[in-house]
Amino acid sequence: MSSGGRGSALRVLAVDHTAGVPSFRKKFAAIGAHPEIDLTVLAPERWVENYRVVEADSENREEYRLVTGSVGWPGYENRAFFRSGLGKTIRRTRPHVLHLWEEPFSVITLQALSLAAVWAPRALPIFFSSDNLSRGFRYAYRPAAFYAGVERFAHRRCVAGTAVSADVAGVLRDKGFSKPIEVIPLGVDLADYPADPRGDRGEIGRRAGPDEARVRLDLDPPIVAFLGRLLHQKGVDLLIRAVARLEPPRPSLAIVGEGPERDSLERLAAEVGILHRTRFLPLVPHERVPELLAAIDVLVLPSRALPKLKEQFGRVLIEGMAGGCVTIGSSSGAIPDVLANGGLIFEEENVDSLGGALTRALGEPALAEKLRIEGRRRVREHYTWDAIAKQVVAFYGRVLGSRPIGAARPRHDAPPGA
Repeated sequence: MSSGGRGSALRVLAVDHTAGVPSFRKKFAAIGAHPEIDLTVLAPERWVENYRVVEADSENREEYRLVTGSVGWPGYENRAFFRSGLGKTIRRTRPHVLHLWEEPFSVITLQALSLAAVWAPRALPIFFSSDNLSRGFRYAYRPAAFYAGVERFAHRRCVAGTAVSADVAGVLRDKGFSKPIEVIPLGVDLADYPADPRGDRGEIGRRAGPDEARVRLDLDPPIVAFLGRLLHQKGVDLLIRAVARLEPPRPSLAIVGEGPERDSLERLAAEVGILHRTRFLPLVPHERVPELLAAIDVLVLPSRALPKLKEQFGRVLIEGMAGGCVTIGSSSGAIPDVLANGGLIFEEENVDSLGGALTRALGEPALAEKLRIEGRRRVREHYTWDAIAKQVVAFYGRVLGSRPIGAARPRHDAPPGA
């Protein structure tokens, strides 16, 4: 229990720019529930996540203590910085482990490591990365030279790293980071996705009936859907073209999200003749995603790799599997590793390949049922917050090794520009 504090517990300070999102904090509730962890979480007072403003209030829970600070550049993961709260929180908590759920090249990481050197010099810092493109310290962001300097500094200061996928861990190794790395995926709370109350479909998500689907989305089942940002990288144009090429009767299509591609996607749906069976809906808050997925039959993430972007994980994939959807993803980035045998993979940028996957998902009931069951099972085994929390706590133990809590460690180089 964090709020009361335990003298013998491992004091952990987690810094996470997404911790203002209540559903994302379930990770910390699971970690902080461990009897040997005394957890404090620092979040921005205000953040922009998927085009929505998120405001966090400090709170004390049984599992963890949430504190907040003012942040500049909210919504910009790499250039954002704490105007207040970071130094004070490090000074007050004096953590044994400083877990930065931030990129090793972010300004917040630079801030936290620099302040910890003053206020908690014995803390063991760990970073988190989801970057799968910056091999050779080359970044899509400007100024790249600055980010390279920050990451090199973080590699020297941090005793370990966590990565969202094996692909990301490989990028870190290519950069020369030889210290321990643990692959820590994103997660969900299966309690938000109830199993079928009829009990005749095994451990799968509750499926909405036709009337319920019509009411929720104003669409006739079966419903194929995309959830996420409407960016060229996400490949929603491929999904529209693939649905238009299916043999009648075609499914309905729900495109849920916001982004600069929306107008062009609406025009494309009209050009290929499926606008009357397509609904463009605003992105829903994270806590309402399970409700939305209950009305969806097939969820598709048709991402394409770009020179400066490649799918890092695809949280919506595990949400779709948890919600009992048949889940389809492209071969881009981490998608095949996330889905494994819990969904169907199509060849990136190949409309015909996507069409084939949709035809199988919609036209082979036995396969669809098998994928729903396997998807739910995969989430339960690998992507629940409880499973992830056990992994994180075990990793803390391995990082500490035989070193006593609070043991001194050698001084490291100064940050860039110091």
